[in-house]
Amino acid sequence: LSSLEILDDEGNFLRKADMFTKRTIRQKVVVTSVDTASEALALSLAEKAQIDMEYMSGLTGKTEEQLYEDLQGVIFLNPDYAAESDSRVKYLPADEYLSGNVREKLAQVRPLAERNPDDFSSHVQALEAVQPVDLTASEISVRLGATWLPPDVVENFVYELFGTPHYARWRIKVRYSQVSGEWSISDKNYDRSNVKAANTYGTTRINGYKIIEETLNLKDVRIFDYVFDDNGKKTPVLNKKETAIAQGKQEMIKQAFQDWIWKDPNRRERLCRLYNEKFNSLRPREYDGSHLKFVGMNPEITLRPHQVNAIAHILHGGNTLLAHVVGAGKTFEMVAAAMESKRLGLC
Repeated sequence: LSSLEILDDEGNFLRKADMFTKRTIRQKVVVTSVDTASEALALSLAEKAQIDMEYMSGLTGKTEEQLYEDLQGVIFLNPDYAAESDSRVKYLPADEYLSGNVREKLAQVRPLAERNPDDFSSHVQALEAVQPVDLTASEISVRLGATWLPPDVVENFVYELFGTPHYARWRIKVRYSQVSGEWSISDKNYDRSNVKAANTYGTTRINGYKIIEETLNLKDVRIFDYVFDDNGKKTPVLNKKETAIAQGKQEMIKQAFQDWIWKDPNRRERLCRLYNEKFNSLRPREYDGSHLKFVGMNPEITLRPHQVNAIAHILHGGNTLLAHVVGAGKTFEMVAAAMESKRLGLC
């Protein structure tokens, strides 16, 4: 009963609650027809949470082909769609299609555009326009042991640094295991007479090949002596002097790698291309919630643009971090997103 009255700070009656005189829940307005394809798209995203061509055709009286023609560049035919399978949606909004791994999408759609230019040539043009700017060698930091480096590049560095003789190259190979994430160099002690491996970049206790293997696995080189106690148990003891010498050689090898890696133009071009394809391919999606209607919300509440976009992010983007400052309206975003997810059948 107390919710039917508005009281002042001293508990005196001021007026009846809002529900006696006006709507306190935003009513659902059922739209049965619209004039343009863009209005139909906004309604489809608001009511169906996806591009529903059948629903849009009912609103506009236009065929699917006409709607797609009108919305070129705003929606895209999904290259992964197969008519015999209903597991994938047929059309994707531009903000979804032109985001994510855009290099991979471009490589996927180019062969399709050659076979079917009418459907996919626009995809190629749109994806080319949003490709990330390639990073140059001066902007790429690479260290010995980076898992994206091809093993043959590291192997060439080892051979050139130590001047590994050809007869030894058949035995000394650099390998990387995708399963364990470990680097290894085979037959590290085979090239014993190599002065560079034994003295210049190695010590009497550890040779250069072993130091490089440790460096590839991001380990600091350590030299241990072993002592036996009265019970015959072997215990490792760090040899500080030999360890300091070995770590000095390790730093020399790291510096030699930095000086070597970008020196050859062909290698530089290859590694830059590889790095950009692997790590510089993602374009973040920008979410627009302007189409959302928020049926059932209190009309007194007006969400700000960043809140509406955050709700769209939650609805369409999966796991979402609301990293706004205090007071930016995160609680409203969470409640509204939960209510909309329920209303649209997304949860």
